[in-house]
Amino acid sequence: MKQLLAKLPPELLTAVKQLALSCPSAEIFLVGGAVRDLLLNRPTKDWDLMVRMVEAPDLEKALGLYGEVNLVGKSFGVFKWTPATWAGEAIDVALPRTEHVLAGTGQYRDFNIQSDSNLTVDEDLSRRDFTINALALNLSTSELIDPYGGQKDLENKIIRTVGEATERFNEDLSRALRGVRFACQLNFSIEPSTWSEIIKSANRIASGKINNEWLVPREICARELLKSLIAAPVKALELFDDSGLLHELLPEVTAMKNCPQPPEWHSEGDVFNHTKLALAEIGGKNWKEFFGQTKPNLNAIIGILLHDIGKPLTLKTPERDGTDRIRTNEHDSVGAKLASDICERLRLMNYVDPEYGQIDQDILVWAIQHHLLLIYGNPDIMKPYTIYKYFLKDKTRGLILQQIIFADSMASHPVSGTPSAELLIKLRARLPVIEAKLEHGQLVSLLSGHDIMTILKLPSGPLIGEIIEVLKEAQLAAQIKTKEEAITFITKQYGAPTK
Repeated sequence: MKQLLAKLPPELLTAVKQLALSCPSAEIFLVGGAVRDLLLNRPTKDWDLMVRMVEAPDLEKALGLYGEVNLVGKSFGVFKWTPATWAGEAIDVALPRTEHVLAGTGQYRDFNIQSDSNLTVDEDLSRRDFTINALALNLSTSELIDPYGGQKDLENKIIRTVGEATERFNEDLSRALRGVRFACQLNFSIEPSTWSEIIKSANRIASGKINNEWLVPREICARELLKSLIAAPVKALELFDDSGLLHELLPEVTAMKNCPQPPEWHSEGDVFNHTKLALAEIGGKNWKEFFGQTKPNLNAIIGILLHDIGKPLTLKTPERDGTDRIRTNEHDSVGAKLASDICERLRLMNYVDPEYGQIDQDILVWAIQHHLLLIYGNPDIMKPYTIYKYFLKDKTRGLILQQIIFADSMASHPVSGTPSAELLIKLRARLPVIEAKLEHGQLVSLLSGHDIMTILKLPSGPLIGEIIEVLKEAQLAAQIKTKEEAITFITKQYGAPTK
């Protein structure tokens, strides 16, 4: 496996050679995800080393000769090492370890970890979650160590636990979530016995507690869900749904199943299928034509997943409620409230992705609240200030809202024709015209709040803010262009000053 060594960053190989010189008896291995990614020709930042045949104090001293080192846990025998020539994240350097289950409850990290420099590589790898992660590369001999068939599973694109799935998940239930995430990230299938155990674990993952503590912390559930959706939105939805995890963690989403929609605008079927089609638009051909290669923010991805969760709660039908057609009035407002509850319940805001950002509860709720904006108001005749307020005042918010509207539009299949983003196209045609009237991307009022209070002899209060908004709207509509015109405008609108 010399070809694998050739793929390693030169700075890492240099640091390993220096470490080997200081610890002649040491055996140094690259382990885990990095080996997996090298075999798959995938980029990786997950550089983990395992070092045998050297005691922890000697290893710590040797690491310190060539960079910054921090001890993570004395019993773990794990160090964070940043070699002097290394520009990436700190490298995990560990002694071989064993794990002993404390209670077998599946509670996150419910086992005792002990390091032992004399353990074999096979013994260390036996504690790992999946075969594709139970791999080690000897950095001196280029030997690939694969005691559990990880390389074959990589070739066959299979996620399989090391040993019995029941045992692995009873050690740590979060491994079931990781299995789904790996299947999404690698586009692999999940081996039947592993999949069966994931299904059995769904309820305990979502609801299980010991001493009023979650068996799987909400932050871990959120992290694995979000990573899965980033990697493969539709596959993530399907795997979480088929496993029962979706129903347990996000019942608001599974409630969209069998929720009907007006067939004249939604021939694609129920709200759940519509949502799946919307997720399928993320990163697709049409998406790239609209938004380029920029990666969607996490708020857009989750916004697309949750944009219609208010429909089941607002559903009214002719048969049941006597309406003229199927209606879900105010589902945008109801959905926004549900999305806020979900953010709090699953702590979605805690996960930060280096490329896709972080959930902002306010932005997510705001975007879902307004995802029908272009349906309520035709962009051809929409006031310039309305367009500025929703799409240009804060361009990050505006882009997220556009992306949710786009996915929603393209997933709506009218009986009379093909899906269309016509309303969004009309909006985007107006954006540059309005943007040209801004100063450094912002609309600056011709009069300050103090000016308005002085001119109209008004006290400070909400009315002043309302007048500023009206002024800005008149500016963008080209009704006023100068400070003098602004004074005349507000005087006529709100009355001449009292003498």
